[in-house]
Amino acid sequence: MSVSRVKIAAGILLLAGLFVACDEPRELQTDNRTVAAGGAKTAEIELRMGAGELRLAGANQDALLEATFRYNRARLKPEVDYQVSGTTGILRIGRHGRSGISFGRTRNEWDLRLNKAIPLDLKVNLGAGQSHLDLRGLELSSLDIDTGVGEMKLDLRGPHPKGFRVKIDGGVGSGTLYLPADVGVRVKVDGGIGSVNAHGLSKDHHVYTNDAYGKSSVTIDIEIDAGIGSLDLRVEPGEAIKL
Repeated sequence: MSVSRVKIAAGILLLAGLFVACDEPRELQTDNRTVAAGGAKTAEIELRMGAGELRLAGANQDALLEATFRYNRARLKPEVDYQVSGTTGILRIGRHGRSGISFGRTRNEWDLRLNKAIPLDLKVNLGAGQSHLDLRGLELSSLDIDTGVGEMKLDLRGPHPKGFRVKIDGGVGSGTLYLPADVGVRVKVDGGIGSVNAHGLSKDHHVYTNDAYGKSSVTIDIEIDAGIGSLDLRVEPGEAIKL
């Protein structure tokens, strides 16, 4: 091997070593954030989480958002951006650039609580990991979820004053949807789902409906385009289920 090649190889190894050292796990950091509604009557919320564990729920609170972020790498600290346009609050949480390669043990946990009284258009973009979305009590106008690799639990039970649309693009993994019994629900499933288990719904080709569909004044229309994995649909009473 020539001297020049030895120098190049040594340089690459040195850079790789520095990169790994800079990316080593650090002590767990905790950030608490509060976002006031600022007079907004409705809100558009977008969450972008590369990898980790997301917990989202509604809460009786004055703020639009109460959040706790835990992470052990500085580059995992999420950006929180909020502005009000007219009567609509626009909230963006996450890192929109490339997150890089992770070495060693990574912890990235978001615990988010949203105001139940403000109508929401909610978008959730997940990379890899687990998501626990307890949306009972939230006033949803629309819901879009894009998942990568991992497990998702989504609870849409509870009273809903108006109907809304749900669109889920799933990757490789599993998903469990808890659906209301007293509100009409229609679920259309497309894509290469490994298996679909439906509890309390009727099936017509790729469409699943509950007993209240076509009878209640409110309808939740759900479209799921999923990759390889499993899907569990459950129509159950509104008692608490621990997600």
